[in-house]
Amino acid sequence: QGKELKSTVLASLATQLAKDPFAKVKTLIQELITRLLQEANNEANQKGWCDRSIADAQQKRTYAADKILDLNSQMTKLESTRDALKEELAVLGEEIAAIQNNQRIAKEERDAESAQNAATVKEAEEGLEALKMCIDLLDKFYKTIAKGSVDLSLAQGPADDAPDAGFDNGEAYLGAQSENGGILGMLDVMKSDFTRTTQETTAAEAAAVADFEDFMTESGKSLAVKTEAESAKKTQLDAADTEYAADQESMASQTMILKTAIKELIELQPVCIDTGMTYEERVARREGEIKALNKAVCVLERYQEYGPEGAADGC
Repeated sequence: QGKELKSTVLASLATQLAKDPFAKVKTLIQELITRLLQEANNEANQKGWCDRSIADAQQKRTYAADKILDLNSQMTKLESTRDALKEELAVLGEEIAAIQNNQRIAKEERDAESAQNAATVKEAEEGLEALKMCIDLLDKFYKTIAKGSVDLSLAQGPADDAPDAGFDNGEAYLGAQSENGGILGMLDVMKSDFTRTTQETTAAEAAAVADFEDFMTESGKSLAVKTEAESAKKTQLDAADTEYAADQESMASQTMILKTAIKELIELQPVCIDTGMTYEERVARREGEIKALNKAVCVLERYQEYGPEGAADGC
């Protein structure tokens, strides 16, 4: 049996069996059986510990690996979302800057145009007032001089001896009455020009103000929409950045757990797996060894009772 089972314990027992009394041999066999049972119990405890340790490490490895895959997928989506938001914010920033610049230019041009129109109206009104004064002055002058006469009683010498002055003797100077209507008519036309300039400039100013207000209203609406969109996208980007940072921390944590689990499995390999034979094989051999030892005790006991002929019977 010792050679068949390749048991050094049984081989040693066979040697001692030829020399020592049966009592000592039976005691020795019982001690061996007790030791083998204790080894079996210890190995069973170790097997339980190995199974739990390996299962725990494998569970941590599987969970961490799955979590890393999920985090990697989520972080890829977040990166895509962040890139898209950054591009949209860049476009919105350019559009908002363009609207603000156009509003600034429009205001500058409106202010310049308004100042020019105000200067034109002021100049036309001042010219109209001056023209009105001139017309009134000439009108009064010509109306007054037209009523003038000459007192010939003061004249000396015969009237016929007077040189030709361009008007008859005794005729009062009435001014350029023939050109009076032309001058006043021309001034009246100039008056109409000043009035028309004031009216046209005032109308143009009103139209320009309306156009400017329409432009500022529409561009203001567009600016408000884009500013609101920019604010919302900045909030979304901040949230994506925060979530991405949290995922990075989780990724680092899960990676450490995965490395630790793999290290534990590697360390358990020589203790629990690479032992030369399986647990089941060791259990079978040990049980065979204990069975053989028990049979040896039985043979010895029956040998003492029945002699060599009956030693093996019943064992």
